[in-house]
Amino acid sequence: MQTDRGLVIARHGDAVTIRLLPRDGCASCSLTQFCIGSKESSPTVRATASPEIAQGDLVEVSLDDSIILRASAIMYGVPLVAFLAGVFGGYGFSSLAGLSGSLSMALPVVAGFVMLIPGIILSRRVAIRLNPTATVVNKLDQEVAICQ
Repeated sequence: MQTDRGLVIARHGDAVTIRLLPRDGCASCSLTQFCIGSKESSPTVRATASPEIAQGDLVEVSLDDSIILRASAIMYGVPLVAFLAGVFGGYGFSSLAGLSGSLSMALPVVAGFVMLIPGIILSRRVAIRLNPTATVVNKLDQEVAICQ
């Protein structure tokens, strides 16, 4: 289970919005320019929290690994299936149409990449519907959070 630290910036019933704090290793990481979390000035996450958590509290949040696994499967699996459907569909069409030569080889490749576009769009829409919600694990002391 992945845990991060953050600052509660808003409370809405039993849910809170948390601005995640940068991790200690982010400043020295050579891949910082490629990381989404470092590009956003203040990445936020929605989390469920107990009533004693208030705005301005430093908290530790966790996100269930199964949500990360489901999102990864959707974001990689759906476009892959769409690409393969395009390749096999293009191959079947070129065989049925009696195409020969380079056109019969190019059509499956082109069809695969054409089908990849709706696959990516569909995967993004489905992944957004997952609506992952983190859980506040515990409230941190301000001095401990600042020192670490």
